[in-house]
Amino acid sequence: MGAQCGTERCPGTWRQRSGAQRWGRGGSWAGGCFCSAACAGRRAVSAAGPGPLPARNPSPGLCPWDPHPRLTAPLRSGPAEPHSLRYFCTAMTDPGTGLPWFVYVGYVDGEIFVHYDSTARRFVPRKEWMAANMDQQYWDGQTEIGQSDEQINRVDLNILQERFNQSGGSHTVQRKIGCDILEDGTTRGYHQVAYDGRDFIAFDKDKKTFTAAVPEAVLTKRKWEADPTYVDQRKHYLEETCVQWLRRHMEHGKAELERREPPEVRVWGKKADGILTLSCRAHGFYPRPIDVSWMKDGVAQNQDTQSGGIAPNSDGTYHTLVTIDARPEDWDKYQCRVEHASLQQPGFYSWEPSQPNLVPIVVGVIVAIVAIAIVGGVGFIIYRSHAGKSRGVQEDSGAVGGIRDPLGSPQPGCDVKLC
Repeated sequence: MGAQCGTERCPGTWRQRSGAQRWGRGGSWAGGCFCSAACAGRRAVSAAGPGPLPARNPSPGLCPWDPHPRLTAPLRSGPAEPHSLRYFCTAMTDPGTGLPWFVYVGYVDGEIFVHYDSTARRFVPRKEWMAANMDQQYWDGQTEIGQSDEQINRVDLNILQERFNQSGGSHTVQRKIGCDILEDGTTRGYHQVAYDGRDFIAFDKDKKTFTAAVPEAVLTKRKWEADPTYVDQRKHYLEETCVQWLRRHMEHGKAELERREPPEVRVWGKKADGILTLSCRAHGFYPRPIDVSWMKDGVAQNQDTQSGGIAPNSDGTYHTLVTIDARPEDWDKYQCRVEHASLQQPGFYSWEPSQPNLVPIVVGVIVAIVAIAIVGGVGFIIYRSHAGKSRGVQEDSGAVGGIRDPLGSPQPGCDVKLC
């Protein structure tokens, strides 16, 4: 496979601008990086196999193979709740009309904060706090990485089609690289590759080996493991560089990333064909991680619970829905349990079968009675008025030959038959 999107490409040789003779491992954002001849040579071959890559001139500010240079010092200790920094790269042979064939997206705690695609061909911030804390030199360096990754992934797509004996068609390479800081302050990292929706190869940083998920990945496994420097660099990125950048991003985006929005929970049930389907919906919560499950007699029913996943709302919050099928007579044995960072303790929600609502019926009867009374009263008034008018016509017809107009001018008596 090709060199990883969003990770260091080489051991990371660098030199500070103020001390050109000083060489070391990793990167130095403050001092800037310059590509060494050794690392530049390593860029000449894709990690997926033979295949030339475009030559790139050394540039200051950020080593082209490392979008995450070494930080000068950690920013704070491990948090009390988990946090994550993840990069997803997707390369497609047939993305569809008008869509980019290569997309590279970064997430902090499930929130997109950087984005690159083969159409715009520039790395751009997706969060205001990211734009405010990174200078133009950073974005130029990231853009250079993205443009190089485009060409690497194009080579990888061709190589993998050859390995799988494919010609034409729609094919996809996906990469996931990142790290987590867990509740207890420990960390974990992952470096995974998939092809056409199936696992291809993954890195075990503890054993410093790669796991080939399919026979076609064995060649890549051997190639990567034959280079101890590359393996050490992978491990260092996941255990050190990634974690340090996660802490920095958490510091920059603290106001937004650490906000808390509690979920609104609604529970309902629906009977059909002798089965009661219980649904529990949590809406409007932030951050994204949440645990929603159905309990029966206090025991979690994870295997029987169906979840629709966690989806975003237009306001930046999230929603999720979980359901479970039960016997109608057991409705009172179930509770929906919701655990979220915004809640001091998990909440439990039960469904209560609704009783027949008599209010609409009573209101309808009252309205009908009132309507009948009104209609009857109006009819009586009209009848009395009509009778009075008839008597008046009979009394006045001999005098003026018709009904007397209130203003004194005679009107023809066309509404009364004269005998």
